[in-house]
Amino acid sequence: MSDGTIIKELVTLRTALRWAVREKWIDSAPAIEVPRAPKSRERWLTHQEANRLIAVTTTPHVRLFILLALYTGARSGAIFELQWDQVNLEQRIISFGQGTGNKGRSIVPMVPQLYEALIQAAEGRTTDWVIEYRGQRIHKIKTAFNKRAAKAGLDDVTPHTLRHTCATWMVMAGVPFEMVAKFLGNSVEMIERVYGHHSPDWLKKATDALSVFSGPRGPDNTEMRNNKV
Repeated sequence: MSDGTIIKELVTLRTALRWAVREKWIDSAPAIEVPRAPKSRERWLTHQEANRLIAVTTTPHVRLFILLALYTGARSGAIFELQWDQVNLEQRIISFGQGTGNKGRSIVPMVPQLYEALIQAAEGRTTDWVIEYRGQRIHKIKTAFNKRAAKAGLDDVTPHTLRHTCATWMVMAGVPFEMVAKFLGNSVEMIERVYGHHSPDWLKKATDALSVFSGPRGPDNTEMRNNKV
């Protein structure tokens, strides 16, 4: 269990106990210490690393999962829940349906690589689920994914890294934060906070404002060429 998951469960437990006090189910709530939240992961794949990962992944359902995660930025849960009636191959769009809580989902277009992979998968499908293996729906892929990542020589990579990679690539390419947020089903504030520093225009307005001031000026408002007064 990750540190983030432990912290989330401790916070939930503390909130539930405080609610129980307000409802007078218990007299008092015990003190529950919650560790500081871990720093968000900065790990994302370069194009070369992504190509290596895809190249070593020959198992069809694992490969399709990687392509879906990498080119749509969808969370693992949304991908495992994806059914073929949500995939419009004619219009080349995928609707990931409704999310829960603050985990939004989106309707996203298919890049050519993903479209070709989905065409092949659709021809051989045996269930309603897009990610299937031997006629069964898949609920998790962590073990298989980790083996491929290790074979590709990638460290500190998880399935969720692919979502970070998708977001980072878009931001680095200059895609507006609003569009990235819509694509991933996140808030603009979250995209700017987590991925903003990857943008080529990050804080450009601030530096443009500062560049107006070119140096000290004299009493007549003309620029002074040296620092002597």
